[in-house]
Amino acid sequence: MQYGCMTTAEQNRRIESLLRLGTIAQVDHDARKLRVQSGGLLTNWLPWPADVGRNYIRWRPLRVGTQVILGSPSGDPEQAKIIGILYTEVLDAPSTDPDLDLIQFEDGTKAEYHSGKHQLRFQVATTSLTMNRSAMTLASNGSTIVLDGAGISINGNRVDIN
Repeated sequence: MQYGCMTTAEQNRRIESLLRLGTIAQVDHDARKLRVQSGGLLTNWLPWPADVGRNYIRWRPLRVGTQVILGSPSGDPEQAKIIGILYTEVLDAPSTDPDLDLIQFEDGTKAEYHSGKHQLRFQVATTSLTMNRSAMTLASNGSTIVLDGAGISINGNRVDIN
């Protein structure tokens, strides 16, 4: 059956292509382009999804194997754009705490803000910087420096002051 210029099969194909799940198959960081595999479809090079806020622009290098949602205007995969990124078993969420904004890197380094505690924390291996409304603590390998309303506290096996 044909409606206007499109057959029913073509209309169905376009409806099925409006939204598709896929996986990043190829990455070109320099060109900021990605190709996505969705079923038997390998997309053309797609624009990189931007992360832009009022006061920042963030570069977020994406990786092969990341699951994405493709949106195709009029159901045409030639016009597809990545409109979302999903967690998977392989690339799972690093937390489920609703009060925690967290960036976690592959080596375990973290930058996090906990709105319930009003606490900002940066951690690299055994070194961390933690700030809240009343104190700042720098800790590294068993030594600490705490700045708070009571003053400055320095603890370590050895303290050198020049």
